[in-house]
Amino acid sequence: MTEAEFRAELAHHGVEPYVAEWVPGHFNPEHAHDFTARGFVIRGSFTLSHSGAEHSLPAGADFRLAAGILHTERAGPAGASVLAGRLPVAS
Repeated sequence: MTEAEFRAELAHHGVEPYVAEWVPGHFNPEHAHDFTARGFVIRGSFTLSHSGAEHSLPAGADFRLAAGILHTERAGPAGASVLAGRLPVAS
């Protein structure tokens, strides 16, 4: 998926994307969201861990995380910029 395709998907759902900037090694402890999270790594790398697995996402990778899933997030050694959007739970 390209960044343009990612933005088009969010627009289709009426969602305005935002950029989350993370410093190198930034860690968010285990938590869950009340929305479906969509993300596209635009710089650096990002690790999303949930359901007993780690998912390493380099620049150019995208992800979808359903609402209610416990997970952690960690920026890579060069930090990360993630284009993100919050989809309604039904999406």
